[in-house]
Amino acid sequence: MIIDITLLVLGFIGLIIANYSDIKTTEVPDWISYSLIISGLSLRILHSLAYNISSYTTIALVNLGIFFIVGNIMYYSRQWGGGDAKLLMGLSVIFATYPQELLKIFTPKLDSFYFPITIFINILLVGIAYSLFFIMYLSIIHRKEFLKEFKLYLQKTKSPRKTILILSILLIVLAIILSDLIIKLTLFSTSILILFLLYLWIYIKAIEKSAMYKKVSPSKLIEGDWLIHNIFHNKKIILKKPIYGITKKQIALLKKYKIKSVEIKQGLVFTPTFLIAVIISLIFGNILNYFF
Repeated sequence: MIIDITLLVLGFIGLIIANYSDIKTTEVPDWISYSLIISGLSLRILHSLAYNISSYTTIALVNLGIFFIVGNIMYYSRQWGGGDAKLLMGLSVIFATYPQELLKIFTPKLDSFYFPITIFINILLVGIAYSLFFIMYLSIIHRKEFLKEFKLYLQKTKSPRKTILILSILLIVLAIILSDLIIKLTLFSTSILILFLLYLWIYIKAIEKSAMYKKVSPSKLIEGDWLIHNIFHNKKIILKKPIYGITKKQIALLKKYKIKSVEIKQGLVFTPTFLIAVIISLIFGNILNYFF
């Protein structure tokens, strides 16, 4: 259908603009996501009226509601920025259904889930690989600072590391003593996983401190930036570290008090994972279906 191709083109235009903006300014403007939502719903409503297919619009509205909730969960749990969450909502409308014309070219492994859920699952999977690659890259280009912070975090976590090491050894001993194979594998895997997660946490914290913390002037702050510390003026707190990122009103407050600089945590430029995940979803479907 022409409508599917039109929505497909609009979706990719929106994703390309969002990626360009995110890479250049580390911000995804709201107008991109709102444009996807409005244009997607408008086209679907027109198609529904023209061909008397109400489900074509209904499914988009249902998806928008679902991913409004999902997006807010990702935002308020501090996994994503506000721009990423809104972009997901826009994509849930544009790609509310799989473009049927593409089935003539590709044979994706689609399941009974709504297509946007497939996209979301793929975003999470691609995001994990992308994030791991990115932090490894940062640890290489900032290796001196990283090694310094890594050693400091090893010192800070000396006591809990000993406790966790003892716990892991006990689990391994239990795995050797017990005869049930499933229990053996479970205990051994758990002991390895505990150690892995501990050192992964130390690794990530060292990366954050050595490569992702940056001092900027209030004039260069953008809404949603993560402050590292409370802000003081004349030894009084004028701004407590915002839980969900700084607001425009708070930025104006910093300018009012003529604060010279603040320290922020720079997040990953995450929108490339959206583009990659959408392409994978359209060509291959749900990645998990290839493993389970």
